[in-house]
Amino acid sequence: MTDLNLALACPACASAMDVGALVCACGVRVEGQFETNEFAALATDDLHLLRVFVMCEGRIRDMEAALGVSYPTVKAKIRALKQTLKMDGIETPGSEDDIDGILDLLEQGELSADDAISRLRDE
Repeated sequence: MTDLNLALACPACASAMDVGALVCACGVRVEGQFETNEFAALATDDLHLLRVFVMCEGRIRDMEAALGVSYPTVKAKIRALKQTLKMDGIETPGSEDDIDGILDLLEQGELSADDAISRLRDE
């Protein structure tokens, strides 16, 4: 079976296509109008990133090794996925106090090294 990206456009009018049938290997077919969620339309690479995120329990340092990319690249991929999912304007409670958030602020020059060390010791 092939992964299907449900973000397909109609070849005739370019409108978004809806899921209209479910078919079982036994031959049973159910037709109707089915709702999907935002994850159903993700590209294969985005789904892979989500799987790695869950597998690594959200630890970006572990994701680096699993994906074979650097910390900033993982962060960029996650930010891009948030935009795709239209979650980029949503603030995560306490995001500035977690380790990744502290490192991001340090990297962006919004936090001094001494302040970062102090916050990291508090974690």
